[in-house]
Amino acid sequence: MKRGPLVQSGLAALLLCTVGLSACSKEPGTDGAAPENGAKKEAPSNMNASGLPIVKEPVTLNMAAFYGLAGQKAFGELPFFKESESKTNVKINWMMNDGNGWKEKKNLLFASGDLPDAFYGHYILETNEVVKYGYQGLFIPLEGLIDQYAPNFKKILEANPDYKKELIAPDGHIYALPTVDEAYAKSKDALFINKKWLDQLKLPVPTTAEEFYKVLKAFKDNDMNGNGKKDEVPFSFRTHAITGLYSLYGAFGLLDKQDHIIMKGDQVVYSAIQPEYKEATKFFHKLFAEGLVDVESLTHDEKVYGSKLRSKDRNVGAYVAWTAATYMDLDQAADFIAVPPFKAPDGSQVWNRYPAGVLSKGSFAITSANKHPEITMRWIDYMYEPRVSLQAVNGMIGTVYKENPDGTLTLNPPPSGMNANEFRHSTSPGSTSVFAKTKETPVIVGPPGDKSIVDKLYEPFLDKTIFPNLYFSEEENEKRTRYLTDIDAYVSKMHAKWLMQGGIDQEWDDYVKKLKDMNLDKLVQVYQESYNRYKAMK
Repeated sequence: MKRGPLVQSGLAALLLCTVGLSACSKEPGTDGAAPENGAKKEAPSNMNASGLPIVKEPVTLNMAAFYGLAGQKAFGELPFFKESESKTNVKINWMMNDGNGWKEKKNLLFASGDLPDAFYGHYILETNEVVKYGYQGLFIPLEGLIDQYAPNFKKILEANPDYKKELIAPDGHIYALPTVDEAYAKSKDALFINKKWLDQLKLPVPTTAEEFYKVLKAFKDNDMNGNGKKDEVPFSFRTHAITGLYSLYGAFGLLDKQDHIIMKGDQVVYSAIQPEYKEATKFFHKLFAEGLVDVESLTHDEKVYGSKLRSKDRNVGAYVAWTAATYMDLDQAADFIAVPPFKAPDGSQVWNRYPAGVLSKGSFAITSANKHPEITMRWIDYMYEPRVSLQAVNGMIGTVYKENPDGTLTLNPPPSGMNANEFRHSTSPGSTSVFAKTKETPVIVGPPGDKSIVDKLYEPFLDKTIFPNLYFSEEENEKRTRYLTDIDAYVSKMHAKWLMQGGIDQEWDDYVKKLKDMNLDKLVQVYQESYNRYKAMK
């Protein structure tokens, strides 16, 4: 498939494309784009150009997806997709995958050339994969299809011109559609502590890492749940992309993130070689060494983590989660409060901020194997309808949510033995859905302690500058892959070792030297140059 040359810095292509989506269409006659003269392609005879159903006679599409929760039903069994099929007349043959092994399975799909018609799911594709496989012709450009067959998504782009800039690859094409949440919490993770236990011990809410340590010691040394056993778990967390210890590292003056890319103003910094990272890691090793942290915090999955927090023994003192009720029943969650960021030795208080608006840029892509790109675009555009999007990610109205007379929604209590997160995933794809939550999305009236309240608590402390949600060029991605694979594996191995076994003081200098030898400086330079280009586009 013919590709145009890369435009230097991507800027010229970006300016052309932001004028109008159809201005960046492919050559005439190729799938998925409007012809060069701007004339619209005729809709397939079996497809209704608008309204429902999408097709007159049923059509089946093969889509790759992955589970959003351990033990979740296959998508074809979910009420959300059963309803979607009945309304659209489009049947999806779901190629379901375990999220833990998805990266390897995905690589095999691309290597074999045995592609599905589309990839579906929040973060199903990494940004570098969108560019790489788009350039190779495995993903078709979507701008022409968006113009002609995606009124819901086109409306979102027209209302938010910056979204277009984020979605356009350096060659000027749009190869994937995103998930969007304009009201998405910026803080993501939060630290919750058992206020009932604090009150029993007449202890204040901790304000520093050292005070947190003393509280955890008190939780461990006392029979806080009153069952006569020494079964208290003072602190637990789950290591994930946006939860874990990352924000808590700010208690030592510098935040951490999964990729360790942190911004200081407009300067890219690799957190895992900074002295603050070293001190934070030493502190958390002390918690592990003294039995103040669940030893499985680095390894347990979401299902196991949730079952521990929801234990009938009520033996957890503090934990990291989205909301207090994400994993607990509401009556259990009522014992917990969110804790503001701890003060660092320099007096600062910081917490990680994550992008809002466009979230995963690689949530939906149509492959070159697809024989029905127009129908596929109409199907995914149906998913961007506000009420449909809400149910895809939050759960079905009438089951998970009750609709109030004023049009707002209220969360129904989960069935016995099921938390709120499991409840939504029992009806909808939830955390691996494709959705857009905008100002037109129905309002959810949450219970006390819902995410909006937690987010407001952390808002004053959120990191001012974060690395943007941008596309790297092919050359940049090649360099990132070359350096990042080994660097990330080494840093992860040493971090786990230091948390569980200690030894960071003795090994730190050799660790930093080895990372320099592994071209860490060149990796950071790739991020810095990409950031500079992105800033110039603004």
